[in-house]
This record gives sequence, C-alpha cells and structure tokens, in this order.
Amino acid sequence: MPDRFIPALPNVDTGPGVPLAEDGGMNRPTASEFISALRWSAVPDGIRRRTEALVRDFAAVTCAGTSAPTTRIAADYAVAQHGGDQARLLYDGRRASATGAAWANGVLANALDFDDGHRLVKGHPGANLIPAALAIAETVDAAREDVLAAITVGYEIAVRAGIALHARATEYHGSGAWGSVGAAAAGARLLRLDPAQVGHALGLAEYHAPMAPIMRSVADPAMTKDACGWGAMTGTSAALLAADGFTATTSAVLDALDGPASALGQRWWVEDMYVKAFPCCRWSQPAIAAALAVRRRYGLDPSAIAAVTVRTFGAAAALSRRAPTTTEEAQYSLVWPVAAALISGDFSVEHVLPPAFSDGPIHDLAGRISVQVDPVLEAAFPGLRRCAVVVETTDGARHSSDLFEAPGEPDDPQWTAIIDAKFARHAGGLTPESPLGHLLT
Repeated sequence: MPDRFIPALPNVDTGPGVPLAEDGGMNRPTASEFISALRWSAVPDGIRRRTEALVRDFAAVTCAGTSAPTTRIAADYAVAQHGGDQARLLYDGRRASATGAAWANGVLANALDFDDGHRLVKGHPGANLIPAALAIAETVDAAREDVLAAITVGYEIAVRAGIALHARATEYHGSGAWGSVGAAAAGARLLRLDPAQVGHALGLAEYHAPMAPIMRSVADPAMTKDACGWGAMTGTSAALLAADGFTATTSAVLDALDGPASALGQRWWVEDMYVKAFPCCRWSQPAIAAALAVRRRYGLDPSAIAAVTVRTFGAAAALSRRAPTTTEEAQYSLVWPVAAALISGDFSVEHVLPPAFSDGPIHDLAGRISVQVDPVLEAAFPGLRRCAVVVETTDGARHSSDLFEAPGEPDDPQWTAIIDAKFARHAGGLTPESPLGHLLT
C-alpha cells in the first residue's frame, strides 16, 4: 500500500477520555477531527466491551450466513469483477480488492437478516461498517486496537448519519443509504486521513450512497434487501478516493454531525445497538417471542392450533404473507416465523433455508394467522416495538400472550447471552488467523 495512505496519526488524544472539551462544547472537535483522533485507549471501558461484543456477534452472523444462496453469488461477483489480493472474503478462502471484499462481506453479514441494528435508524450499522473496516485494515495491516477504534467510530457515525437522513427524507431508505457514511468513517480512521480528507470521505459516501427504497424489498422480498453490501463498498471506495485527493461537495450529514445535538464522544450510540435472537426481520421478532411464550406457558400441541392473531405495529403488518420459496421471503415474513416457532418451538437458520420451505404443517398454520395493527403499538414505533399473540385451539380456548419486545434490545439482560449462544452455535469454524479471529483474541 503506498505510504500516502498512512500518515502519522494526529496526536490529539487527551488521556483516558475522548478528545472533547469540558467547557460546554465551545472547543469540541469537529466530527472530522473526532474520527481522525479517536484512539481505542480513549474509549470508555463499557463502550469497548460493547463494541467487542458486537464484533463477536458479527462473527457468528457471518459464519451462519455462508449457508445463504446470496453469499455465493456475491463472493463470485467480487472475485470476478473486483479482483485483487488486498483483503479476504470471510470463510471463502479467496481474496479480492478492498472494495470487492467489503461488498462480499457486507452481503454476507446481512444475508440472513441476523445482524445487529438500531431502533432509531431502523436498520443495520454493523453489516455496513465492519466489512469496510476489515477490508481496509487488511490493506494497511492495521493493529487490532486501530481496527476496534475504527469500528467504534463507524458505529457512532453511522447511527448519527441514519438519524439525520430519516429526519430530512420522506422515504424510508435501506441501511446502505446511511451505513455507507459509517463505513467511510471507519475507513478514514484506518487510513489515518486528516480532518479535511475525512470530510471528503464522508461527503463522497453520502453523495454516492445507495438510496435503497427498503419497503419495496419488504413487500416483494428479494436479494436487494438492505443494500448493506453496497453501503460497505461505497464507504470503502469513498475513504480510498479521499485518501488520493478526490473531493466531495459539501456534506449535509457533516452539518448534523457537527451540531450540538450530535454529542460525539459524550453520547455513545453503540450502547443502544440491539442484537437478534432469530434470523429474520426485526419487526417480526416480538411476535416470535410472544408466540414462543404462549407455546411454553400453555404447553400447546401444535396440531391443536386452530387460528392465531398477531397484534402489532404497521411496519410489521406490512411484512410479506406469501408462502416463502426463498430465504429472503422467509426472512421478510411475519406469518412464516410465527408459524415455525409455534410448530417447532424455535425459529432458527434452518427455517430460512431449503428444504424448510416444503414443510407442510408450517405452511398450513401460516395460512391461519391474521395480523392486526394496534394504534397504540403503532404510535410507539420505532422507539418501542411490541407485539402480542392470541392462539385459538380446536377446543375453543383462547391463549393470549403479554406484550413482547424482541429479545436482544439494548436493555435486555440477556443481550450478551444471545451473542454467546449465536457464537457457540454458528462460529465454531472461526480461527485466530482470520481477520475476525484476530479481533476476538
């Protein structure tokens, strides 16, 4: 890698905290300065542990994602069209350019819709920014602490960029639309760009980000999904271009990041990341949890279930109700996961892959599930996403759940346990020699 990409890291760290003023913000660094300057040692202990846990979750999710059909297509495309040897395709054995690896690993991370997310941006930061950080880290042979600092920067910028985009855009865009900005921030930190270059990197990522109309992919599920691969690749490209002197127009997101409400380094959005217990859209997961609770509480015999009613919020009700024939249709469904959970007592990776789509009892029960939008639950969305389920049995009994949130919300005491269970189940093949294994040691 040419030396121009790795100038000396600015020495603006102020010790155990982050480089922020304590005078009401009068001398607070800009977002670009924050991205350039943040060191892993300056990140509070609790935030470091949270970030490391999210990397562990990412490892489990990507290991599981290798079974999805979309990951093979993405990997083959990356090698054929973005060839090179700068970075590895996770669990694949092949290499590609940094942009190609970021693309393929971004698709992999979101292939099962099993990856982390944030309520206020209604999407997936990690699947955008971690692939970008891994690709550029391998390109410049970055140290573990620099990679983790870059990932932390990426989360903080991605969430803020997503909040800003949702505030100014009337249409709901997929994660790549703002995740690309977090990916560019992570890449800029690893490339040790100066604040001016960082601004251009974020501006390029914002300008060229995939403005994916996500609700189209929700209503008509396909491999388009949340555009995380495109976000990872766009952010990686933006950081590399800015390092070479490519400039961007004034960035709207930088105005938001530099505003007093941003509170970079004081308010850590990574604390509010959720993780998923089930491989499907977050909006269906409260219903899965409610269905499983009813099944356990009443000891239901699945063959005795006559009908199911799901009471939820509007976005969940918009999920597909067609009989799934693909992984994406199974993930972006509400009725399929609820039926599978009631039949089998779980909803796992196996339920979003063939041959699960030929399971007659699940199909039959899914056809007997009705969905109702509750105005109270709708009013609380997206800050609070809850659901209740009523199961009617053939003897005329009605079994109701309480209101449930999805497992793995930021304040869920089982947050870490969910990651540990996913890692134990899916990440057995991870080796210390892999890019992720290096970060987890």
